[in-house]
Amino acid sequence: MKFLPKLAVLAAIVTNISACGWLFGDSGTFRDRGDDYRKARVEAPLKFPDAIDSESIDDSYAIPPISDRTTLDEVFEVPPPEPLSEDLDRDSVRINTLGSTRWILIDGAPGQVWPRLRGFLNLNQLTLARVDAVNGIIETAWMQPEGDDLLRERYQLRIEQGVQRATSEVYILQADIRAGQEQWPAQSTSDDREQIMTTELAQYLADSSASAVSMLAQQAINSSGRVTLEEDEDANTFIRLNLRFDRAWASTGRALKKSGFQVDDLNRKEQIYYVRFIEEEDRDDGGFFSSFFGSNDDKKVSDDAGTAYYIKLHKQDKETVTLTIERQNGDVMKKSETEKRLKLIKRNIA
Repeated sequence: MKFLPKLAVLAAIVTNISACGWLFGDSGTFRDRGDDYRKARVEAPLKFPDAIDSESIDDSYAIPPISDRTTLDEVFEVPPPEPLSEDLDRDSVRINTLGSTRWILIDGAPGQVWPRLRGFLNLNQLTLARVDAVNGIIETAWMQPEGDDLLRERYQLRIEQGVQRATSEVYILQADIRAGQEQWPAQSTSDDREQIMTTELAQYLADSSASAVSMLAQQAINSSGRVTLEEDEDANTFIRLNLRFDRAWASTGRALKKSGFQVDDLNRKEQIYYVRFIEEEDRDDGGFFSSFFGSNDDKKVSDDAGTAYYIKLHKQDKETVTLTIERQNGDVMKKSETEKRLKLIKRNIA
């Protein structure tokens, strides 16, 4: 009889272990599903009969686009953490100009910025003649501005995906009665009136907080950004810019300076920047007393310091430019070096 308590305890332990396996094991009712994503498959979108409207059907967990499409080396070494990709000297709202083109650059995808554009127009009680969320266009009705010398006018606001993901660009077109009643001009009739409206809208966007997202604008306007890191059929890495050449050239020059490259020369006709890259630890900061006896805005760089590169732009078509990097001494660059330099440039293109 002394063995009965021990047998009872042993039976209870076995029962508990069995219950745990039945409830929480790999095949249990409450199993750990933390690794289920490894078995996930990409399925083709559902197809509906023509009579059924499928516009309201959307992916609950859409796979975001990948901007860096390169293959890994056979032996992969974990790289050190990259610096924060956030452009620390960039305001959340900024007015940019290139030649006669002016636009507002703002943090936020088009679907997030679209309701704020509507809010600006509603706040100023501007009557709308056209609202096209699919193409990202809002047009006002004709209005008479205050002032005896001002003509009746109207405005067109157009939002596009920015160069980087999670950014948007807003363009404003102004037309007065001289441009005609029907067609919009290629450029604003009055640059001064366009500038005033751009400044007021930029100030409103800077002061207003993010609001609800327009799902229609978010789905219609590509939000993957216009700069990607890709490989050609020979596994050569390059940057693809979905921009006109003038914009791509100017954006590359600014990105090089922000990425730590020193631009020694450039040849726009040949589409080449002559640059050098100096590692941070190789830069001479001038010592302790430099802050008292000279400018310390930039670290000093000797004429022969760093590695010299060619940054070459290649115009593919009207809206596409590719960017490559080569060593000026002709040495073949390792794949890791090429990707490291191009990723740095890509992160600062805007």
